[in-house]
Amino acid sequence: MEAEYEVRRRIDERGKITFAEFMDVALYWPHGGYYMGREPVGAQGDFYTSPAVHPAFGALLAVQLFQMWRQLDQPSTFPVLELGAGNGLLCRDITSSASDISAEFATALHYICLDRRNVESVERGTPGTSRIQAERLPFKNFTGCIISNEYLDAFPVHQVVMVGGVLKEVYVGLDGQYLVELTGELSEPGLTSRIHDLGIELAEWQTAEINLGLGQWSQDIAATLDRGFVLTIDYGRTASDLYDSANRPRGTLVTYHQHVQTDSPLELIGKQDITAQVDFTSVAGAGESAGLDTLGMVTQREFLSNLHLESLEARMMNHGLSPNQIRANRAGLKDLARQGGLGDRKSVV
Repeated sequence: MEAEYEVRRRIDERGKITFAEFMDVALYWPHGGYYMGREPVGAQGDFYTSPAVHPAFGALLAVQLFQMWRQLDQPSTFPVLELGAGNGLLCRDITSSASDISAEFATALHYICLDRRNVESVERGTPGTSRIQAERLPFKNFTGCIISNEYLDAFPVHQVVMVGGVLKEVYVGLDGQYLVELTGELSEPGLTSRIHDLGIELAEWQTAEINLGLGQWSQDIAATLDRGFVLTIDYGRTASDLYDSANRPRGTLVTYHQHVQTDSPLELIGKQDITAQVDFTSVAGAGESAGLDTLGMVTQREFLSNLHLESLEARMMNHGLSPNQIRANRAGLKDLARQGGLGDRKSVV
């Protein structure tokens, strides 16, 4: 309960803390934060990501990276930096597929896994890979690709709510011994600016999440990347859809514990995932303000289809697999592009 202890200590000290600060402690506190403990992805964790569903996801991303390498005139060294690489599943699948695409590309590819925690990883020892433990980007003059998969959705978010026509912020405080949500004045002027810049009007009592970390993140990437691409894959929506009062009056913040959506962020602190959908309009806007150009934004279903997911499925089914293996592989491939599921994630370059 060390993350919860830290939350309570800060509230005792200051009276209340923003939801963003609470979320940061719950997820990243060095002693007991959710992401600082056991591996959260997979059957023994709390949720699945695309690399955990089927290695075809990494194989198709390798095709996209190959195309980027060619666009950069086939440099002899092509670094790929994955943010929040976790246990290295995506790295393993991309690097193992590279040689099937081009021997020259595979030789040039150098995959760097960056994560803020020290974890057991599946790619460790694989030639052409390395791992760095860091919170910020420790590179300059980078020519290659910076990639992230389900990374931005774990950024701490501020929560706001419209009360009496006035935008208020959601805080976490104490009522006796119980953690409770409170409303108060905005802690950051950027909250009002974000809503105004997006042209969004929240309805009365509508709750919304705002990620104020996108600006610094984009500036860090722009300062790192001298020439190349940024590929971001996550679940979220454009701002007009994300902040639609009829469809999402309570926002998009959810919690997961053992693959069950619990939606109780003030419970199981440090023991469950807390996540909110990504505002991709603000992602693109923050990138452009930092000097990055948005080349495209499509769903994961469209993204993988453009990389010929169907052709990959056909080739896989002709490799002497047993009927059970064929069914399992086909189910995994369909999950990657399933409407209403992983297929609705957004891919932004």
